Amino acid sequence: MELVLMFFSSMLIAYSGAIMPGPMLAVVVAESPRQGVRAGPLVVLGHALLELALLGLLVLGLGPLLEREGVQAVLSVLGGVMLVATAAVMLLSVARDTARLEYGAAGGRAHGRAVLGGVVSSLSNPYWSIWWATIGLSLLTKAYALGAAALVAFYVGHILGDLTWYSAVSGVIAAGRRWITPRRYRVMVAVMACFLLGLAAWFVVSGVRLAG
Repeated sequence: MELVLMFFSSMLIAYSGAIMPGPMLAVVVAESPRQGVRAGPLVVLGHALLELALLGLLVLGLGPLLEREGVQAVLSVLGGVMLVATAAVMLLSVARDTARLEYGAAGGRAHGRAVLGGVVSSLSNPYWSIWWATIGLSLLTKAYALGAAALVAFYVGHILGDLTWYSAVSGVIAAGRRWITPRRYRVMVAVMACFLLGLAAWFVVSGVRLAG
């Protein structure tokens, strides 16, 4: 019963974070017109691999370090810089007319880009590490006390929450991509880039305030 409770608690908390707009959503929205419903799972795969590594570090005692305001300030500013770089690449592709739709042509390189997008979008979001250092660490402590099976239930429940949500998002976009013309797609990429720039400004300002 405790394992089932841990699984569903982790999943519901994952939904609460996934439904909030952020860098990861921007990547899924940008990739879905080209890669279809696969975009969501591929982005989540990169996110899941990164979270597995972080989970291991938290078990080894990284939590208290992430809770320090100075560390959070640095993560926030660095995350903002990463988002600016990502947005710049997206806007450059629009300006050079290289942001194009290639239905049915997504291969290993495109898949790798989506997986890498999941990693970068997670790393660039300082609130991801802060969440893991607070809420995530609290849940992890409870799971750790219950044993290895509870840790697995915690991780699987959390990732499944992200997977189902972002798969639904990419599925909805893929279903309507026949109406997404090349011009509309470029507009979509530009809008997502501007959204990332807005998040970047928020992250940098938050980091500066924490440092001050």
